[in-house]
Amino acid sequence: MKFIYACDIHGDEYKYEKLLVEAIKQKVKYLVFGGDLLPKNCSDRYNEQKIFIEKFFDNYFTKLKENNIKCICILGNDDLEQLDETFENECNKFDNVFNIDNKKADLEDISFIGLSKVLDHPFGCKDRVVIEENLEMPFQLSKIIYVEKCRNMLSVDEWKEYRKKVEKMENVLKHLPKATEGKKAIYVFHNPPFGVGLDVCIDKRQVGSKAITDFLTKSNAYMSLHGHIHESYKVTGIWKNELNGTICIQTGQTERGNKDIFYAIIDTDTDYSNLIVLKEQ
Repeated sequence: MKFIYACDIHGDEYKYEKLLVEAIKQKVKYLVFGGDLLPKNCSDRYNEQKIFIEKFFDNYFTKLKENNIKCICILGNDDLEQLDETFENECNKFDNVFNIDNKKADLEDISFIGLSKVLDHPFGCKDRVVIEENLEMPFQLSKIIYVEKCRNMLSVDEWKEYRKKVEKMENVLKHLPKATEGKKAIYVFHNPPFGVGLDVCIDKRQVGSKAITDFLTKSNAYMSLHGHIHESYKVTGIWKNELNGTICIQTGQTERGNKDIFYAIIDTDTDYSNLIVLKEQ
């Protein structure tokens, strides 16, 4: 199977359209998106993201279908959990679109299995946040913490207590679907693993998940695809690494408004993968 992988598009219509053009040009029949798909810097995030799903994605998924291209995707921590049902309903309108968050999709000889959850971070919106063993609470950039699908507000001190009852990454990973027998497993996890150069912030902090590292080390999976930390590749120069034979890829991304696009072309039949930086023409 040959596919294009990209992540952290954050509602940038230009990037989506260019990736479609590239897929057609490269004769690639699968697009895989690793989370943070919806607009981020919004005055009204709920309504703007909802409109993006119902209008832009409706049109975009139609274009993919017209060009015989399938889409495998998950949302990310900047995509509101309140809109999960809206996104799922939109995906279900198309037989070429597969939302694999906590689910799997069998396509050709691959089982794609997805997870949108991320570890606790400094930001106030705690959608899709989990914790893991021995993970200390990071310094919070916001004085207000939004929980329970952003419907309730907590102080930082209240969050410190609340997070003790938040689900652990280890438990979430344990309950993911298993790959279908005889198929290669490819995991699409928005959070990168810890310690292989794919999780490094601009200040050199490593914010990957040790639970994901442990999971992939034991998984016997063919590949894992990640996102979340846009700048990691620019900081480390590493976009691909291995964990006990599992190929781990995190392409990074430019910020919204920057016309350069980071993505990978992956061919599982030849064990070929190549990072592409598509410059503005």
